Amino acid sequence: MAWLIVIGNWLLPLLYLALLIDYGATFFLRTRTQNRHPWLWGVIVAHLGYLVLRGVHLGHPPLAAPAEILSALAWAMAAVYAVVEVAGRDRRSGVFVLSLAFIFQYTSSHMLAGIAAAPPAALAEPVLARVHLIPALLAYTAFAFAAIYGLLYLLAQRDLRHRRFGVFFDRLPPLDLLGRMTWFALVTGFIFISITIVTGPLMFAPGSEAAQAALASTKVLLKIVTGGVAWVIYAAAILGRWLGKWGPQRISAIAVAGYAVVMVLLIASALLS
Repeated sequence: MAWLIVIGNWLLPLLYLALLIDYGATFFLRTRTQNRHPWLWGVIVAHLGYLVLRGVHLGHPPLAAPAEILSALAWAMAAVYAVVEVAGRDRRSGVFVLSLAFIFQYTSSHMLAGIAAAPPAALAEPVLARVHLIPALLAYTAFAFAAIYGLLYLLAQRDLRHRRFGVFFDRLPPLDLLGRMTWFALVTGFIFISITIVTGPLMFAPGSEAAQAALASTKVLLKIVTGGVAWVIYAAAILGRWLGKWGPQRISAIAVAGYAVVMVLLIASALLS
């Protein structure tokens, strides 16, 4: 089983790279823009099989190490995008989503190279202590979508304002669709980050030595700060939309800037020993 995990660990970045090249050709050459991509679902299934196999081998859900979370995040982004593609029947935004998925999976595979075949005891942790990472994973996936669609909205609006109707502008989805996708993804992420914050403290038994040690850890504290910062940023965007009547441009700018801040904090927490 260990050798299958090692192979899968290095094969997944290549699969995502192949998808990225194919979707890049769709975007720049404007071919098969409304066709469903069967290979996308094949990569999603293969990635899910890798995650399940790794979880069974290590004896815990593959959400313990930061590198495992990056791999799960790459899978979640690809899976959510596949559903969006089926619903919208438009592949033009796939190159941007899969670019981020490829970066996450490549980084994960590089970080896991030395521990991909580690024995179960090496990374084993209580399952309950990782339950709250499931809504966190969904939240950061939604925030990534909001950032991608928000950035595309801002770039398309800039080109429209300066009357630059080039190849990039011509191949993007309509502005109103990008604005709606940014808003829906942002609200979805806010719901799941709220669930993450509420369930986080429930994972630690009051008065236990493990809970006290975890709460004293700089890494855990930084993750708590990350969740709090994300909640404040996106709550401000939602309140601004509802109370201040903020338009798609401001919401998109907050989605992009907020995700950049959150990713810096997540990377900082991952780099801590």
